[in-house]
Amino acid sequence: MALSNQTISKIADAVKEDVINHIYDNPKYAEMMHDCVSEALDSTLGEMDEDLYFDLGMVLFDRIELK
Repeated sequence: MALSNQTISKIADAVKEDVINHIYDNPKYAEMMHDCVSEALDSTLGEMDEDLYFDLGMVLFDRIELK
């Protein structure tokens, strides 16, 4: 017996926070985000001072969150 879309949506709502927390706690998430933020900074701003690059990366990493 298949579940209705409404039921699936309610289950997703119920487990969303736990799943997000699990993702944030996974070391692979931090590594992937570090790589993606670095690539985006390189693509958007190009070469820059190493300290600025690090500071911008940390601020962006902290500001990006899963919906």
